[in-house]
Amino acid sequence: KKKMTKGLCLLCSYFSALITVGIGNRCVSGPYLFDEACFHFTQGIGSSMNKMKLQILAAQLYNLTVIPNPSCFMSSEHSTNFLSAFGWEVGLDCLFADVNKTEYSLVRRVPIVIKNQYVDAEEPIALCNAYSKGYLEVQQELQGYTTNNNHGIWAELSKAVLSTAENKNSTVFVIQRSYYSYNLEGYQCSRDFIVNRFYVALKNDNPSHRAISYNREKINIAYHFRYGDTATPTRLKNNSDDVDYSGAHRLPLKVGIELLQKMLVPVKSVLNAAHCVIHFFSEGNLATFTQFSHAFPDTVFHLGNESTALSDLDHMIHADILLGGISSFTSLASALNRWGVKVVPMAYRFSTFNKFAGIDGMAWQHKILAGNLTEFNMQLCESQLYVKQSARRHVLNCNPGQ
Repeated sequence: KKKMTKGLCLLCSYFSALITVGIGNRCVSGPYLFDEACFHFTQGIGSSMNKMKLQILAAQLYNLTVIPNPSCFMSSEHSTNFLSAFGWEVGLDCLFADVNKTEYSLVRRVPIVIKNQYVDAEEPIALCNAYSKGYLEVQQELQGYTTNNNHGIWAELSKAVLSTAENKNSTVFVIQRSYYSYNLEGYQCSRDFIVNRFYVALKNDNPSHRAISYNREKINIAYHFRYGDTATPTRLKNNSDDVDYSGAHRLPLKVGIELLQKMLVPVKSVLNAAHCVIHFFSEGNLATFTQFSHAFPDTVFHLGNESTALSDLDHMIHADILLGGISSFTSLASALNRWGVKVVPMAYRFSTFNKFAGIDGMAWQHKILAGNLTEFNMQLCESQLYVKQSARRHVLNCNPGQ
């Protein structure tokens, strides 16, 4: 039944695009990039996005248009499908169904056969840095990959793009499934793409379907407590049910309580605690979080599951203050949150991969825990925030110089 539903969703999406664009005008705005390798069987929602960042970077480097792979928005870990919600198909004249056709195809498929499965973790970081500096920097960086005969993704993609002269507008470069795409943490070279499309889709969606329940006369603080991967908390082992356990990529409950207490200290903090509402996002039962409800009795608990995942994300990205742990879902929400302050950990999972890289408006948790609220206060006073502008002077005690 699930497979049938997903298939029908893909067909609906395709025929909707046919009506919008027109059959005669399809697949003429390329060249395009389609990634067969971003699909992974066991990924949470945030990590699924990490799988797709490689194609975003590649598309920017080679001036290609991404055709989203619906399979990459799905996983055996969850039954959600955020393809429509993230807006990756909005405005496209060429979709998955066009690429997947075997007869009477409108496109010319160029497979990217990658012989070397090894990926140097430094390569995408170097390319992202080069991209931020300009065209010549990118060309110099790519030249190194095409001359060292390593047959990696960048070398093979470069050769394919450069050797394609005919029918470019209908050409689709296909990163084949045999290539193992890996998680690319951080949002240095993907945030604009992801954010812009998400908010276009949000604007076009049914307002009642994506309604935000926050009181905009108050400062809304969202605390994301990662309690498993989308309704599968038992998947995480090693004391995963211990809410104060520091592993599992989450912010332990006792640390979250301490952070909030210090953020709300009168005089030291610019927050007016009486005008703040704490929203707690997680899974499970209310009894699991008794120590939190004792510390903050007026907390609004959002204990959801897969069916509420999109609503939870919508609320987290509209929070005036968002805090959480080293979770890819938290970092995704932080990247999509355009106006609030993100209170984040030093989230280096690997030496060069910071889950929160490329995200602005951040304040470091370790500084607040040490009693230093200078950075936090400054970010609050300088950020746009979701609270109504007319209410700012009541909810914040910012000095004119801050």
